[in-house]
Amino acid sequence: MGSIVRRIAAAVAISGIAAGMLFAAPGTGISAVEAEEIALRDAKVENVEFMYTGRDHEDGRPVYDVEFFADGREYDYEIDAQTGDIISMDSDAEYYGHHHRPVPPQAPAGLIGDKDAGRIAFEDAGIGPADAERLRIKHDRDDGRYRYEVEFAAGGSKYEYKIDASSGAILEYSVEKLPTVKPAPAGGITIEQAAAIALERVKGATMDDLHIRADRDDGRVVYEGAIWFDGYEYEFEVDALTGRITDWDRDREHDWF
Repeated sequence: MGSIVRRIAAAVAISGIAAGMLFAAPGTGISAVEAEEIALRDAKVENVEFMYTGRDHEDGRPVYDVEFFADGREYDYEIDAQTGDIISMDSDAEYYGHHHRPVPPQAPAGLIGDKDAGRIAFEDAGIGPADAERLRIKHDRDDGRYRYEVEFAAGGSKYEYKIDASSGAILEYSVEKLPTVKPAPAGGITIEQAAAIALERVKGATMDDLHIRADRDDGRVVYEGAIWFDGYEYEFEVDALTGRITDWDRDREHDWF
């Protein structure tokens, strides 16, 4: 595992990053390479596809932000640059392909797993998995305690759950009624036209890769949604009256399926 990290670190150094970003001076704390090794040991992964390590400050103390993709998941660590202690960590399932099926995640030893966390939330909400839309499942660690966060929409409501990752107990939950949206004003575009406008920006994507819904923003009707295609997630907002894209964001695809 250490050889993987050192190869990544060496590539970063060759690309022009100053050596001081990778190796700390004696007596000043840990190096970036050591921070990466700490994160990988904690995550217990082997197949690291990408790694980014940056130096930052949190509440006045120096920290390393370590991010990487491995074994079908995205990992984010914040590590104390002086002591090497893990301050925070979270991990999201990473999804690929046109139908957004997840790479089966391997939960850390003793945790219930993404699938069981989703099942617990669905059973409590009284719905079946097929009825859930825009499902998001992630796990993180806070004050040494692992928990799952499960979010989804169903039956015109949005559900949010926090579930203990060891026992499966529901720690918190909320249900929020989604707003009823009036049709676009006369002369506006349809939701199908808005979908076509968004898809024009992502060559090769089709309606199978898109989710879209009507909403209100500052009193105006908009169409908002997301496109999942070729490893990326595109979030957008289209003005229902003018057809103009008012918001657009691209990120590596994760969390939704």
